[in-house]
Amino acid sequence: MYRVAICDDEATSLQINEALTSQVLSESGIEYETVCFTDMESMIESLSDKNADYDVLLCDILAVGMNGIEAAKELRRLGGSMSIIFISSTAEYALEGYQVDALRYLQKPIQIEKLREALLSAYKMKDNKGDTLTFQVGDKLYKIPFGEIEYLESQGRETIVCTLNEQIAVHMKFSDMETLLPEDSFVRCHRSYIVNMNYVKDLARYRFLTKRGVEIPVSQLQYVDVKKKFMEF
Repeated sequence: MYRVAICDDEATSLQINEALTSQVLSESGIEYETVCFTDMESMIESLSDKNADYDVLLCDILAVGMNGIEAAKELRRLGGSMSIIFISSTAEYALEGYQVDALRYLQKPIQIEKLREALLSAYKMKDNKGDTLTFQVGDKLYKIPFGEIEYLESQGRETIVCTLNEQIAVHMKFSDMETLLPEDSFVRCHRSYIVNMNYVKDLARYRFLTKRGVEIPVSQLQYVDVKKKFMEF
């Protein structure tokens, strides 16, 4: 379960941020829970509880009383390790965000694609620390070790995760799935393919051949960069 805390003292902004967060995570097939706060003090009290186990905080910076930067500093002092995404109508505090190791700084009105990138980056840091790709299909939650994934293929609106034993169709954008994979072993070699270089037997012009004999196309435009990455790997 991906737990997201959202704090904003403006009711309308809080509602919008929660709705956009739910949209992004639902579209990405991620099982999640959102908890909303309207003031920094109650947010700190809840998030500093060792049993709370939040994964990411979306926090407005400008607030009555304690601002978001001050609240984040207090959370870090208390040992909070969740990813922090700041939201603000001004860039005035952007540099201060680095003092609390903020993951992203988004300006209002939030662009959903920027929020998507931030949330999925935080999700990758959280759920893939155990070297697994985590996603949900229907009522089933999958945790697939990276070492079992041979390649991924885009088919329409679905991403096909091809493991050594099965193929799983996931209703997730290919680009979103790509952000969840470790860059040191997976390479996007074609607009519709990502290959795990651990399973590549050889690379010829415009195709990979896996150890199981599967041919994976390599885009002509990406061939030089892909070849470089494979040689470095």
